[in-house]
Amino acid sequence: MGLHGLRASFETRFALLRMTRWSDGRTARHGEERPSGRVSNHARTLSATLLATTLAACSPAPKPAPTPEQAALLKPADARLAGLYDTSCKACHAIPESGAPMVHDAAAWAPRLKQGMPVLVDHTILGFNAMPAGGQCATCTPADLEALIRFMADHEESAG
Repeated sequence: MGLHGLRASFETRFALLRMTRWSDGRTARHGEERPSGRVSNHARTLSATLLATTLAACSPAPKPAPTPEQAALLKPADARLAGLYDTSCKACHAIPESGAPMVHDAAAWAPRLKQGMPVLVDHTILGFNAMPAGGQCATCTPADLEALIRFMADHEESAG
């Protein structure tokens, strides 16, 4: 039996056996320290892998990206922002072939959001890669652009 009363696979049992063998051939008992007083690298690696797997299993799965049909129907709740979105952002961010991150596509927006909102607003104002300067919105203020980015990234609740 393995951890928590579950059957351990052959690979897991073999790895644990290898990790607990000392250089003199003796097998360490549970909780027994190696003669050097250090924990083996294999034990650290296994512990880190188990922790990462456990944490990944606990986190909620990201929402799937909307289909092109669903993306075409999305718009901000605020009427003014919805108008700005329809006349500027939607032309690229609701069409997969444009190469722009799709509206409400968490996977596409995550690496961009890690850069920080000031960087994203600057990229929109100045233009970046295929992003046209100003986001093709002559009447948008930096606050409007930030609100539109938050909407497209599906992070409106994180506005602050």
